[in-house]
Amino acid sequence: MPGYLSLLKKPLPLSDAIQYPSIDKVVIDSIEQALFSVEIEIAGDAYYITEKSGHRLTRRSILAIQKLFIPVSVKSMFLRHNSPYDEMIGQSESASSNELLVPLGNYFSEDDISVNH
Repeated sequence: MPGYLSLLKKPLPLSDAIQYPSIDKVVIDSIEQALFSVEIEIAGDAYYITEKSGHRLTRRSILAIQKLFIPVSVKSMFLRHNSPYDEMIGQSESASSNELLVPLGNYFSEDDISVNH
């Protein structure tokens, strides 16, 4: 299966996403201090979650995003952070990523999700 970052992401309204019986992967992106967005993977397809208005869904806490997925079985959940530090201190872009991907538990699931990389 290709890596998560290599998949083409399409918009998907939250109301449609929670209609799926199962979501393979939820990735909560740390955009900036206390602001998060969410991407999901279902059957090899990647989506970014949108509001009804079509704008990208954002929330001020990880738990607020996790609550949105209570009706769905989530197989794995992660927090992703990409630091702008290298760019801020004037270092050239590196071929490697400084992405941090941290497995999260699902506090609202009856069965805690397993961590699959």
